[in-house]
Formats: sequence, structure tokens, C-alpha cells
Amino acid sequence: MYQVGIKNTFRASHFLIGDFAEETLPHEHEYVVEWICVTNVLDENGFSVNIAVMEEELQRLIDEIQGKLLNDLEFFKDRQVSVENMAHYIHAALVQALSRRSFSLESIVEFQVKIWESETAWAAYIHS
Repeated sequence: MYQVGIKNTFRASHFLIGDFAEETLPHEHEYVVEWICVTNVLDENGFSVNIAVMEEELQRLIDEIQGKLLNDLEFFKDRQVSVENMAHYIHAALVQALSRRSFSLESIVEFQVKIWESETAWAAYIHS
């Protein structure tokens, strides 16, 4: 199997609903996002997934959410803005972006999005 991955950073705010002390107030993080794709085969160029395409699509998404209050996004209307749900949101947006580019999603056997909210805390969404 082949793995290819990229990472990038963005700043955004969120707050939690429930009994989470200061986490219930809007606060900002500088997040690190990692996007990994796993394939069994390489394309005619010798790529599992074109890294330049991955970088472009991740940057496009980051530009949309940079500096935003994530709670205001439609995806989080009925979801807690946890790091786990953020990873799911980013995964869904990136898969949709690849689909718009007519990328053959069948060649990808696993997608992983990992979000770091600090140097020691992260969550991931893995789809296989």
C-alpha cells in the first residue's frame, strides 16, 4: 500500500455546549491539520494521490474557515464543535473537493484527517 499526506495550519474559534467550564466561551486555537490518503495502486504518473491537488484543496478549505467561529458553520448546527467532529467535517469537505475534480475516489482505500488543537492533543477521523 501507498500513503501520501500533507499538513497545514489554520486559526479558528469555537466553543463547547455543556458543562465544560471555560471551554463554553468562544476561544481560538491554532490548529494543525494532517490529511493522509492510502491507495493500493499508483496512477499513470506514479502517484497515489497528487500532492499538489491535495495541497490546493486543503488550502481552499482553510481559506474558507480561517478566523471563523466554527459553531456558525452549517455542519455544526446539531453537532458539538469537538476536535473529532472537526476532523469529520474536514474529511467530508476534502472528499467532496476531490469528487468535484473528477478524482477516482475508488482508488483510495483509506482517508485520514487528523486535527491537532495543541502540541499534545489531537483527534482523527478515518474512513476506509
